[in-house]
Amino acid sequence: MLIEFLFEKFPSLEVVNDQAIGDLEAFYKASKLRFDSDPAFKERAQQAVVSLQAGEEKYRKAWAEICKISRCGYEKVYEHLGVQLEEKGESFYNPYIPGALELLNKEGLIEESEGARVIFIEGKNIPLIVVKRDGGYNYASTDLAALW
Repeated sequence: MLIEFLFEKFPSLEVVNDQAIGDLEAFYKASKLRFDSDPAFKERAQQAVVSLQAGEEKYRKAWAEICKISRCGYEKVYEHLGVQLEEKGESFYNPYIPGALELLNKEGLIEESEGARVIFIEGKNIPLIVVKRDGGYNYASTDLAALW
């Protein structure tokens, strides 16, 4: 969602920095409003996730810029608090997702359902989606890779 919004505001990505975007939280809120109100934008944003996860350079560059801007903001807070963290963002796990899902698949836990790959959990009415219909991963996929 943020990447697609970034492409609209800064098509060349050459002038993107924290001063250009301003408050990242406000930028996020504006992109979320657009996501919720514009079906075409929502579809492009969802496809951007697939492109990012596939490693397409344009999307990785935009993602890196957003992370850099975000990092500048939270590093100030952490410094003020005297906190040091070793950063492992969710994208750290992207290369591990296919292998983790393959292990679950070999155990017979992953099934095809309505074009998605899911895990049915006993006692739950809704399955855990691990690969969306469009081929993209989601938070559940990332969490499974992190657990692995």
